Amino acid sequence: MAKTAKTIFVCNECGYESAKWLGKCPACNSWNTFFEQKIEKVTENGVKKLKEKVEPKALNTYKGQEISRISTGFSELDRVLGGGLVKGSLILLGGEPGIGKSTLILELCDKIKGEGKVLYVSGEESAEQIKLRADRLSINNDDILFMGETDISVINETIEELKPKLVIIDSIQTMYSEELSAAAGSVSQVREITSQIMRVCKSKVITTIIIGHVTKDRNNCRA
Repeated sequence: MAKTAKTIFVCNECGYESAKWLGKCPACNSWNTFFEQKIEKVTENGVKKLKEKVEPKALNTYKGQEISRISTGFSELDRVLGGGLVKGSLILLGGEPGIGKSTLILELCDKIKGEGKVLYVSGEESAEQIKLRADRLSINNDDILFMGETDISVINETIEELKPKLVIIDSIQTMYSEELSAAAGSVSQVREITSQIMRVCKSKVITTIIIGHVTKDRNNCRA
């Protein structure tokens, strides 16, 4: 299997892409934020793989179905989510570091006890740190599985093997894909990681919650 690589330049502030390096980003007006990135396209025997074509169909040919939701155990959170967690949905929980995002989600993992396995993936805290928080919250739940990993390919393989009901990614800024040369937390990495997680979890109908940190500069959200 051969690989062909294409080089582009990406703004680290807003994700704007250019075929050449620019001193000033035309999208966000930031200076000296472009970095080189190689995009590798996988081919087989030098021939680009062809994807199966999906033909559009008239909307009226589909049958509407009521969406079943799982209560989070928090009435206000259920209201924000339109009634609870939807199977196969991807939710982004963003906010400044230290405001309690991880604590809220850990409590949520416990409140949906009985719905199935929960995979809690953390790239920031160790299992011991998460366990201390769980003990403080009086959480004793064998359905919560912890995984300390940042490589998205390893995480995706684990998701496909375990097929949990809920996946927590804490946080998206710590995850990386070896397919990109950019650093973890960059706009291109966050975009690629989110896309990969969404494809895997939607194909397996797994609800996913991604935790993202908002930087102090509110115009620069890394989530």
